[in-house]
Amino acid sequence: MKTVIEYEDLDHDTRHKLIDVLRRLCKDNPLSAHCYATYYLVYEPDRTSAVLLFSNNESIESYALIWYGGKFSIQDVYEVHVWNPAMDVIQEINIPPEKRADIQLHGTISISIDVITGYFRSLGFRKFHVEEYYDMVCGYKDFKPSPFEKLAVRLGEEHATLYKDLELERGIEIGIDEARSILREYTHYGVIIDDILVAIAARYVTLPEIHVLGGIFTRKEYRRRGYARAVTSALTREAVASRTLAGLHVEVDNEPAINVYRNLGYKIIKTRTWIYAHP
Repeated sequence: MKTVIEYEDLDHDTRHKLIDVLRRLCKDNPLSAHCYATYYLVYEPDRTSAVLLFSNNESIESYALIWYGGKFSIQDVYEVHVWNPAMDVIQEINIPPEKRADIQLHGTISISIDVITGYFRSLGFRKFHVEEYYDMVCGYKDFKPSPFEKLAVRLGEEHATLYKDLELERGIEIGIDEARSILREYTHYGVIIDDILVAIAARYVTLPEIHVLGGIFTRKEYRRRGYARAVTSALTREAVASRTLAGLHVEVDNEPAINVYRNLGYKIIKTRTWIYAHP
């Protein structure tokens, strides 16, 4: 008989055993739901929950990981990772439609997108759009550093004003104190030209198996000059120097970005579906 269990209902020892299982799955498939499950359950348990479907032999058949958003306004979304989506798990997700939900589908998808969106519609979400993303990774042997990497500088709290202005450029308004906190919390590299932060990239997940990069952005008037490649190269170097994979996600139709990552040695390992559910 299959069993659905919420992570919060597991005892302390069982939780540790489960995380060990997720770590082993992460080693076999680093850029996956398993890396996010491992990271969030270990490092951000207060903002994370999970629903797991166990098979008759007590192995994990499916699960949904729900991250309720970080402590910063740039992270004010639900992040939902569903591995081997099964309706038994989907219907146990219960999040209020107060903000956008980014639903990432992993593994074998045996139920339709319409069924998944229909369930989230029943929760009160009203608008949906579906995107296809590539998962891309780069390892030590594949890495081709950018000749412009020397332009990238590691950002610190002293760059908070520049960072705040760049976030405003991409439509996110934050205060100076929040900007400082974000730069303390996550590793960022940027290119600064004439006292303007023109390009940026960040590392949001750091595990022995993989570093997950994101937030890669260049101001419009500074694009096609190699700056995105420079900041991504700097973060990728930090990963591969310790023989860790670097990984990222990119929309399948974003050819300029895909070319940037390919030129650094990144390879497409899979195509996945993301569902954006809006209140």
